[in-house]
Parts: sequence; structure tokens; C-alpha cells
Amino acid sequence: MREIDEEEYKSHFKTGLTSCPKDIHKEAYKIANENRKFEIDNYWKRANYYWLFQISVYTGYFYSITVQNDKYICKHPGFIIVGITCLGFLTALAWFFSNRGSKKWQENWESHVDSLENEITGPLYKTTSCKETWSVSRINEIVSGFSIVVWVLLGIETVCSFFSCTLLIIYLVAMCAIAGSFYFYGKGLKDRDKEIHWFKVGED
Repeated sequence: MREIDEEEYKSHFKTGLTSCPKDIHKEAYKIANENRKFEIDNYWKRANYYWLFQISVYTGYFYSITVQNDKYICKHPGFIIVGITCLGFLTALAWFFSNRGSKKWQENWESHVDSLENEITGPLYKTTSCKETWSVSRINEIVSGFSIVVWVLLGIETVCSFFSCTLLIIYLVAMCAIAGSFYFYGKGLKDRDKEIHWFKVGED
């Protein structure tokens, strides 16, 4: 992957094309704008999904530490509550990285729109009446990061309350391993130069 300048970027919409370059430019702008809107919609759909998941796990956690009549939870309180904190940490971590990934794709299409709009609508998206404001997506990212910290602290408190310090070390190592797998394995960009193989169904 190499960096290209704006002139080379725009030349890719003209090279090898028989249609009018201006029409291609307009079509590229239209697709970029539609994909930008699509990514914004998907961002908030994912955010709502993780919000609901976090509320459910928090509800389960506080129910488990206050319940007195549930025989199974009263018999195995430590394992149940630690399991809930692990689930809360896992979903909060997924929420955080989903926020980061969704925002990157949104910014990708916004960059396309910024580069293509001058010859079609003028600098519409690049012109604003606000010198500075708050980023809604960044605030959502901070909240998801805060939720990760809360679940780690709740997990430490739970392990220390029900188990030994040895298990606390194992718990922290497991949390770091989960976070590392999300960071390294979850990060990726589709290889556009990869050879694609097609197969026809029903024929050997």
C-alpha cells in the first residue's frame, strides 16, 4: 500500500474509461456520498446494539450481587459474577473497537467526498459555520472506553472478594489476552489486489 497525491487520485477516475470523465466524476461522487450515509447509519445501529447489550449485562451483574432467593446464584456466586464481568468486558471491548472501525470507514468515504465535491457542488462539506464543536462519535468512543475500565475494576473487585490473588493474576492475564486478540486480529483492511476465485454451484 502506498500513498498517492490528489492528482493521481483523480486520474484513476479517467484512466481506461470510455465514458465522459465528468460523468464518471459525478457517479464516483454519488457513490461516495451514498456510502458515507450508509456508514453513518451503520455506525449508530451498531452503537445502539452495544448500548442494549451493555445495559443487559449491567442489569445481570447488579441482579447477581443483590439476589438472595436464587438457589443457583447463591450456591455459585463467584463464578456467576466473574462470568458476567468477563462478558461485560468482552462486549465493551467489541463496542470500543467497532466504534473505531466504523468511524474509520466513515472518514474514508468523507475523504472521497471532500476530494470529489469541488467540481460538482463546490466545497459544501468542507465549509462550516462552526469553528469548533464536539464530536458525537468521539464522545461515544469515550463512553465505550470508560465502560471497559468499569468492567475491569468490577472484575478485580469480584475476583478479590470470592477468590485468591492467584486467580486475580490469571484473570488480568486473560483480559490482556482478549484485548490483544481484538487489537491485532481484529485490525485489517481488505486486500484489493487479491486474486478472486469464482465457482459455479452445481457443477463438479
